[in-house]
Amino acid sequence: MARQGIGREAIAEAAYALAEERGLAGLDIRGVAEACGVSVGTIYNHFPTKDDLLVEVIGTFWQRAFHEDLCRIVEGERFDVFVSRVYAAMCSALAAFRSDWLPQISALSIQGRDEGKMRESETFDHIRAGMLAVLGADELADPARAGVEPAELVAFALESMVAGLCAGDADCRVLAALLRAALYGDVSDRERAALAAGER
Repeated sequence: MARQGIGREAIAEAAYALAEERGLAGLDIRGVAEACGVSVGTIYNHFPTKDDLLVEVIGTFWQRAFHEDLCRIVEGERFDVFVSRVYAAMCSALAAFRSDWLPQISALSIQGRDEGKMRESETFDHIRAGMLAVLGADELADPARAGVEPAELVAFALESMVAGLCAGDADCRVLAALLRAALYGDVSDRERAALAAGER
């Protein structure tokens, strides 16, 4: 017997779990309905098209990859270290996303792709805001040393991170070094040695 009163969030969660297991290409309305114990019509009541459901699944991916823990302020963490930490997490998340789902997103309709891009844009707005908060909490960082506003520095850092991800760079050592020099002055010999060793 089909369950009554299942909500959009529960359906989206079941769809996400199926997409992780089968990939986006293997996600279908009937399978989601079976996983939720509801009729196909119930799924369509919440998600009028399969694209709507796919966009929700992709949005959930971005939220889990970047929203939940990355833009938190860690006491005493410098901005350049934060950027390196976020970059490493982005690499991990996008590696799974690319290998499992990215080729399948091209199957979305144009409207579905646009909605997915909007969800992605919301995620990056959240990351920018988090980065600004982290930069503001870093008492040692001084964006004025570089002659830029904090928002400009954050935009540059995020754009550089995205460019590095697109190029397949395994780390953001160069960006971290530039931020270190711009925000904190000369890099000490010890920090330079740590950077060369890949410790920071």
